[in-house]
Parts: sequence; C-alpha cells; structure tokens
Amino acid sequence: MKAIHHRFFAKAAEQPDRPAVTDGDGRDLTYGELAHAAGVLAAELVGTRGRIAVVSRKRASAVVAFLGCLRAGIPYVPIDSGLPEERRRFIVEDAGCTRVFDDLDLGALLDAPGGPAAPPGPAPGDEAYVLYTSGSTGEPKGVVITHENAAAFVSWAERAFPLDPADRIAVHAPLHFDLPVYDLFVGLGAGAWLHLVPERAALFPQAFGRFLRERRITHLYAVPTALSALVRRTKLAEEGLPDLRRVLFAGEEFRAAPLADLMRALPQARMANLYGPIETNVVTSHVVGAPPEPGVRIPIGSPVDGTTIGLRTEDGNISVEGAAEGELVVAGDCVTPGYLGRPGLTEAAMVHSGPRRFYRTGDLARRDEDGTLRLLGRNDGLVKTRGYRVELGDVEAQLATHPEVDSVAVVAVPDPALTNELHAAVVPRGAADHESLIPALLRHCRDHLPHYMVPARVHVLDGLPTTGTGKTSKRALIGALDLDRGAETR
Repeated sequence: MKAIHHRFFAKAAEQPDRPAVTDGDGRDLTYGELAHAAGVLAAELVGTRGRIAVVSRKRASAVVAFLGCLRAGIPYVPIDSGLPEERRRFIVEDAGCTRVFDDLDLGALLDAPGGPAAPPGPAPGDEAYVLYTSGSTGEPKGVVITHENAAAFVSWAERAFPLDPADRIAVHAPLHFDLPVYDLFVGLGAGAWLHLVPERAALFPQAFGRFLRERRITHLYAVPTALSALVRRTKLAEEGLPDLRRVLFAGEEFRAAPLADLMRALPQARMANLYGPIETNVVTSHVVGAPPEPGVRIPIGSPVDGTTIGLRTEDGNISVEGAAEGELVVAGDCVTPGYLGRPGLTEAAMVHSGPRRFYRTGDLARRDEDGTLRLLGRNDGLVKTRGYRVELGDVEAQLATHPEVDSVAVVAVPDPALTNELHAAVVPRGAADHESLIPALLRHCRDHLPHYMVPARVHVLDGLPTTGTGKTSKRALIGALDLDRGAETR
C-alpha cells in the first residue's frame, strides 16, 4: 500500500519549484515549500498522542497541517470553521484531540531548518483522518478513514481521472468534506496546481465563475447545487470556461435540465457522476457522454476497482450481479472500520454476507441487465401518502423539467389523514410570475404524475437552504416552510 501523502512528497522531490497551492489570501507555496513546511511540522508532531483537530479554512496552512499530520503518523480531524463554538468543542472532545491547529504560522515553518527523515510508513489499518458528518440536529458522528481506505480511493481515481502538472484544480468543496480528498491527494500526487476557492467566492456563483476564468482552471469537482447555480445564475452559456476540461460531481443527485445546460455551456469538458457516502468515498462512477433528456435520472454507473456493490432485498439477501433492486450496500477496502466510539452505530450500519462485510448506504438502487446502477432514492426518501408509496426524487425530477424551475426539493410533512403530505419548494428561473407559477406547476404535475404524487402544496422561495458542504438541506427546508401557506408565494 502506498499512503496518499507519499505521492505528494515524491512529486515534491521531483519538481520543488513548481507551484503547488494558492489560497484565497494570496499565499503561494511551491512543492518544495509545501513539503518543507509539512516536514517541519511532522517533526514537531512525532510522538504526539491522540488526534489533531484542524480548523479547515481554505488556506494553504490547512493543507500543510493535513500533510504534516499524515507524515507524522497522527490522524487529523478537519473541523468546519463555520461551526458554532459549542459544536467545535464537542468534536474536539469526542475525537480525543490533544491539539487544535487554526491557521498555522507558515512563515515560521518555512524559516525553520528541515526536520529528520520521515518515520516508517503507516500500516493499512492505521487511522489517516476522521470526518465528522454534519446535521442541523443531533450529535455529529466521526467516520474513521484508514490509510487503506484513503489509498483505495486515491489509487482508483488516479487511473480513472488522471491529472498532470499542467492541471489547475479548483478546490471548491469545504476541506472538512470528502470531495477534496481527490483534489488534494490525486492533484498533489500528480504535480498539479491547487487553487483553494475562498469561502466568499464559493458562495456566490458570479464570483465563483470569475475565479474559474481568471485562474484558468482545468479541473473542477463540486456538488450539483453549486454547478447548477454556476450555469443558471451567471453568463456561463455566453462566456464559457475554455480551459476547463473536466467536471466531476457528487454528493447529491444532479437533475437532468441543469446538467444539460452545463454540458451545452461547456462542450469541451468531460463530465462524470461519482457516487458514494462519506463512509466509503466514491464507489461508483458514470461518465455522462451527452446532455441528458429532460426528466431522465442520471445513472451512478458501475463499481470502481476493488469495490463490490450489492443490492439487499427486504428479506436480507444480497445480490451482487444481474438485474436486481434493493438497498445499495458496499464491500471492499474503501469501507470505513466504523464510527469513532460508537460500536452500536457501527454494528447497525454493517451487514455480513459470507466473508464480505458490507456497509449499508440507506440508498435504494436498481441494477440493469448490463450492470448499470441507478439510484431510486433514499430509504427515508420513500414515503407513504394517501395509501401509496412515493419516492420524493421522482416528484422532484418531474418538477425540474418545467422550464421556469431553477431548483426544487420535495419534502414529506406528517399528516394524520394522509400519513404524509407532499410539499414542493421551488426556486424560479429568472423573473417568473410567482402567482401564475404555482398553478402552472400543479398542472404540470397532474399532466405527468399519478394523482397521489402531485404535491399538496407548492412554495416559491428565493433559494433552498444548504448544508455546510453545499448540498440541499431538507431538514432545514421543512423548518423554513410556512406550512399553513403552502399554495402561496413567499
């Protein structure tokens, strides 16, 4: 096993003068400087007990902290800089962190003499880092990622979506998320140039578009919500991004209409849908060859190397080949050993079939005869209303085909008479007339969906709430809706 940080240090020895990282504060580090700073930090950390928390601001110092911890053999725990102080303290204590890094003094690290040789490489089962899941309620849980887990993903990604020293990578997703694992470790292992997208630019589509254009970005990996906003709220269709050659997306479903718009605006860019929860990182991929037709749900594709995908039926049987339908479960070197300090939660998330240990994703999927995998929705996205079982994603997909809808989310609100009542929240495209839009959307649904799938209420919003990682937050959305005024504009 080649640990993910070894790739970077080997590349730094080959090309010490090439640019490695540029952050939003204007700090530039070459490969030699980044390796030196990380090596000095590692020498200070060797022998440290416990884990190290890293407040993951979009700064070069955070990248130095990650690499220094890995080189020293100390697991790191990235913490969202936007979390309330109480939640930050909870994560630090829950993870047993003995030190907290928040914006290291890079000048001091760069001026210090080089440290001793690196300690022996980690064992496959050693912890590399712990990622905490975010949520608006409840306690966060730490997902343990071992060096074997991380290397399994990075090794596959290097083959499937290779980078080279000429690439300029926009690191858009927050550093406490799993998407930047590709950007940082595949990118730095290939000698590419990382451009950390400042938080302020990541939040505003026009600023993000300017960032991509001015930095001449060649590679982008982001969540669909951000990409949809980029194509629909900027002049991307007119101005394009001629240097961008690849777009990867993951984290949530990309609706056909905005994806088609993005592909038409960036005809030179290869695009792919990557799927996998934090507990496994990416486990399937699907290259999207042409703009999809309206209403089509994009496949998640085929299993990545070294991963076994099963579909678990209600009777507990797991099918790993042939046409089937059920809960998607994952086995392989990518699967986390479990949740930090939560053995009961870990046990509930795993299921065994023969010698294999599968992680239960909670996603429902179908495998076609040719092996293509398609998501059907979440176990918790399959709801009962008016006596029927309804997948909320199917209702969302149909609403998204309406030409005046920019983005949409459908939630189920408990109702004593109907079991659940469906509420649709839509963000209109352009200057749509809100008063006429609601009846038009209801007619659109009645024309294309069974009666029981037509939302009881439609809410017109200025935007959908998002999580700390940029995905649509349905939990926050339910709290934001005026449930008594569902058929009126807000």
